[in-house]
Amino acid sequence: MMGKSVITRRVSSLLAPRAESSDNKSLTRFGSVKPEWAHDIEQEDMKSPLRGLIIAGLATIGVAFGGFFAWAYSANLGSAAVALGTVIVDSKRKTISHLEGGILDRLLVQEGDVVKVGQPLVRLDATKARSELQSLESRRIGLIAKLARLRAEQSGAKEITFPEKFAEGGENAENAVRAENIFFQKRLAQKLSKIDIQQKTIEQYTEQEKASTSQISATDRQIELITEQRNAIASLVEKGFAQKSKLTEIDTRLSQLSGDRGEYAGDKAKAGQAKAGAEFALSAIESDLQSEIAGEITSSQVELSDVQERIVAAKDVMRRVEVNSPQQGIVANIRLRTPGGVVAPGEPIMDIVPENEPMVVEMKISPRDIDSISVGASAQIKLTAYNQRSMPPLDGRLTYIAADQSLDEKTDTAYFVARAEITPEAIVANPTARLYPGMPAEIIIVHKDRRAIDYLVSPITDSLNRAFRED
Repeated sequence: MMGKSVITRRVSSLLAPRAESSDNKSLTRFGSVKPEWAHDIEQEDMKSPLRGLIIAGLATIGVAFGGFFAWAYSANLGSAAVALGTVIVDSKRKTISHLEGGILDRLLVQEGDVVKVGQPLVRLDATKARSELQSLESRRIGLIAKLARLRAEQSGAKEITFPEKFAEGGENAENAVRAENIFFQKRLAQKLSKIDIQQKTIEQYTEQEKASTSQISATDRQIELITEQRNAIASLVEKGFAQKSKLTEIDTRLSQLSGDRGEYAGDKAKAGQAKAGAEFALSAIESDLQSEIAGEITSSQVELSDVQERIVAAKDVMRRVEVNSPQQGIVANIRLRTPGGVVAPGEPIMDIVPENEPMVVEMKISPRDIDSISVGASAQIKLTAYNQRSMPPLDGRLTYIAADQSLDEKTDTAYFVARAEITPEAIVANPTARLYPGMPAEIIIVHKDRRAIDYLVSPITDSLNRAFRED
């Protein structure tokens, strides 16, 4: 109501300007007193600009928030995984190592040299390998000579027949032939000596057996004669022409002769048994020797086979004393340069990087990001060795993701190995970008788009989901 009255008074004042003006002048002149409605007009004029500013500010804030939320709901922001990697050759560099290891004799190449397939790279000290091979060769020759001697003994030959061209084996062959001939003669002499002893023993027991047989025969004859004499005396004793004591003496004599005959028969049996034992021992000399020879032949053949296999391995070691390049490429990352240094078995000596091979970037992906990336995903590859102002990121795509995670033993950190290739278009667009094996790189992998509002809301919704799942 106050606003309406003020407006009415302002209209009335406009309709009577002169009178109002004269009255004002008179009032001003008498005391400078303003009417009440003038104060209301002045206050209303002061409030009107402030209300406009407030309304304009609120409208601006509303438009800003509205525009932001509209953008947040409609705008898609790309999320990405960041990984560090290294440029490698797609076909992989070849790491040179030695199976048995050894002592470095000479380094035949230098870092950065271009080598061909089969070109010598490193020569190891061959002293140990050569000594091992010579020892095995000597043992092989000795075993061949031994087998020749054993076969001669087995067949009962009077001399050894060695393989053809065996004498061409040099000093080792000559020494082996000499040693086996000596052993052959020695063992033959031992054999003949044993046979001679047993034969003499048999002859001795044969003589004893014959002597006992003769004694038995003589005793039987005496018993026969004395028995006839007793019969005659017994007839005289019955007729009373002879004393009975005479008959007793004859019976005593017959009893003694019977005892003697029993002893002679026992001696003959013992001699016969001893003779049979000697004959068995004589035959056992040959059979035992043949059995021993057969066992030695078997063991020598097994040993010879083993030695021959070891010779093949030793020759292979000798061939690999000089380490050759398995492929054409560039020598890189030489680990050992000092002659006399120890090359550990299986440890890397150097790398051969293939020439003109496509290069890729190998990286380590965090397990947190592995579920949101896939083969074929786009990637931005920054070659950190170049100035980033002059070398923009290169477009690439993932070509490989490992099926299982690996573990960095030094940092105890899990990761997935992945590889990305630079697109041909990016290479054409950046001709100054030259890739070198081992060059560091930073890879940004774009894996999916999300609305801006999702980034704001997802922390809240995730917290709520976890909160409502708690027991």
